[in-house]
Amino acid sequence: MKIHVDKLKKTFDVKTTNKVMRSVYQFQLDSAKLATSQGKDGVSIFSDAIALIDRMESFLVKTLGLSKQDAEKLDDYFSSEDVQKMANYVASRLMGMSDEEIKEGTDNAEETDSKK
Repeated sequence: MKIHVDKLKKTFDVKTTNKVMRSVYQFQLDSAKLATSQGKDGVSIFSDAIALIDRMESFLVKTLGLSKQDAEKLDDYFSSEDVQKMANYVASRLMGMSDEEIKEGTDNAEETDSKK
């Protein structure tokens, strides 16, 4: 499957093997766990947040086969929000969503957030 990551200005050819899909689902699970981390103490919340950043970067590096230079860009040049958007985009594509469906979902989420 061809996946173009705008922020990296590259297109990647990713095979949807069991290993890749397991990584997609683990990334989604880790994200969901952090989003529902209410009631935890500050140390646990920050520890989980750091682990999620590491997991997002690792997910992108392994799934896309990023070069060392591109992997370093994730850490040095992009915000965690940018990396999260990239990881969510790649995961969504691998789960079968088209670019149009992802854009529509993103637009709807941003619209809902702006109404809060």
